Amino acid sequence: MNSNIYLSPHFKLNEFTKSRTASQHGIDNAPPPEAVENLRALCIHTLEPLREALGIPIIITSGYRCKVLNERITHHSATSQHMQGEAADFVVQGSKFKVQGSKIKVQGSKINALTGSSKLKEQGENHRELLIKAFRTIILNDNIDFDQLIIYPSFIHVSYESRDKNRHRITKANGHGHYRALTREEALELM
Repeated sequence: MNSNIYLSPHFKLNEFTKSRTASQHGIDNAPPPEAVENLRALCIHTLEPLREALGIPIIITSGYRCKVLNERITHHSATSQHMQGEAADFVVQGSKFKVQGSKIKVQGSKINALTGSSKLKEQGENHRELLIKAFRTIILNDNIDFDQLIIYPSFIHVSYESRDKNRHRITKANGHGHYRALTREEALELM
C-alpha cells in the first residue's frame, strides 16, 4: 500500500506508520486495510476537525503500531488502540519544538517519535499552552468525536472507535503509569 496516500485533507498515512523503533529493529509496521480505514475515521472525525478548529498543524508522534512494535514500547498496553489504527499521539505545531529526522526536539529535550514518551523536565510555556488549547478544543467542540482523550505532560493521546459508540473518556496522565479519570467539567476546570 502507498504510504503517501491522504487519509484526510491534512493527514497522510505515512505520518501514522513512521517509527524509529520499527526501523531500528527491522519491524514491518505496515497496517492492514482495516487499520488504514480506522486511521481514516480517526482523521475524519477527530484530527481533521481539531486541526480546522485550531487553525494550525498537528504533528503525529505515534500512530499505528503492529503487535510486534507495540510490544517493544515501554509501558505498552496489550489492548492498545494504536494496534487497530484507532489512536494517535500528537503535539501541535507552533510549540517550541522542531522535527529532526525521526525525533522531535522540545527545547533541547527529545521526545521519542514512536511512543510519544518523553524525558522532558521543561517543555516551555508555549508548548504546554498549545497542548491545553488542543485538549480544551476537543472537549468543547461538538464536531470533534473521540473515544479516549488523555493529556500527558508533553503530548495528547486521542482515539476514535468507528465500530462502537465512542465513550468520550477523558483522562490526565499523572506519570509512571498513573491516570486520573476526569469528567468534562473537571477537565475544563483543571485545564
